[in-house]
Parts: sequence; structure tokens; C-alpha cells
Amino acid sequence: METTIQIKIDSKLKKAAESLFAPLGLDTATAVRVILTHACETKNMPLAIAEYASKDSGAAIDEGLEKIRQGRLAAKGSLKGKVWMADDFDAPLEEFEEYM
Repeated sequence: METTIQIKIDSKLKKAAESLFAPLGLDTATAVRVILTHACETKNMPLAIAEYASKDSGAAIDEGLEKIRQGRLAAKGSLKGKVWMADDFDAPLEEFEEYM
């Protein structure tokens, strides 16, 4: 069963969020579902949100969004194709072979 959540936010924040989520292929409603799902699965606030959620000003939210835009807070999958792992990554290190 689904339910609806309605919230009031500043129009500037709404536009900033839409601009942030659009390149990720998300609309705002989907992004909110992702955040809520993550929080419920981990029983914790996402780190990026927790950094500034305790502050009460709109400037704190703007600052957090700017950090995300600048890439200082990595989005899931943002390193895809940029990380390399050696074929023998799981092989035991020579120093520990006697313990294996």
C-alpha cells in the first residue's frame, strides 16, 4: 500500500534539488524515496545529510547541496569505471602465507 507525503519547501530549494537530481536521472520524489529507503535500511541518516541536518538555517542546506554539486560528497556509482583492482587482489600476501 502506498501513501502520500506533502511538504512545504522554499521554491529556491525546490529548484536547486531538481537541478541536482536531474543529471542523476531522478525526480525529487524518487530522490526522497531513495533517501528514506537508505535511512530505514541502515537505521541512520545518510552521511551527506547528517553533516548539516543539525543546523537550522537554509544556508546550511545550500552549503550541503553545493558540496554535492562540487563532487566532494560522492554519489553512489560515481566511481564506476575509475577504480581498478588487481587480478590477484584476494591472493594471500607472502608475509602471511605461513598462516594460511
